[in-house]
Amino acid sequence: MSRIGKKIIEIPANVTVNYDKNLNKVSVNGNLGLLDLTLPSFCSLSINDNVLSITVKDENDKKQRSSWGTYRSLIDNLVIGVSKGFTREMELNGVGFKMELQGQNLTLYIGFSHTVKITTPDPIKLTLNKNIISGESIDKQMLGDFFMKIHNMKPCDVYKQKGFKIPNRYYRKKVGKKAK
Repeated sequence: MSRIGKKIIEIPANVTVNYDKNLNKVSVNGNLGLLDLTLPSFCSLSINDNVLSITVKDENDKKQRSSWGTYRSLIDNLVIGVSKGFTREMELNGVGFKMELQGQNLTLYIGFSHTVKITTPDPIKLTLNKNIISGESIDKQMLGDFFMKIHNMKPCDVYKQKGFKIPNRYYRKKVGKKAK
């Protein structure tokens, strides 16, 4: 049985959840925006008194059981996103490495022979403070994908610790060759 899938989702007062049974689609509307998600055919939703719960047709089927908690977490992220929003930040370290933000266009100088220009998707709002870039969005998945795309362009080097670092993540530092 799914432990996460059985948990209920409490809906805040400023959030409305609409469920279309025919299309099996969930729409969540809050003060920050509107998000929707299409559920698989074996999932169903029930809303009672600001409490949302998810059920599957057959709890003993392995595929349904494994997807149950995943879709519960996705719907919970929709509710949190339209009510509070999500933030993510990243730090760029290295001599000569810098970032510039013009509107929603991000320009990176990260040691390549050319500059890297990235256009930010509409729901993401970026802010830049010296070498720390932070983003806000209602869509957690889009925000995480965008930041990992940037991170993977120049991940933190294990020897010199140059590149993009995500706060509160451990980056191992290797010792280089030593002269005898």
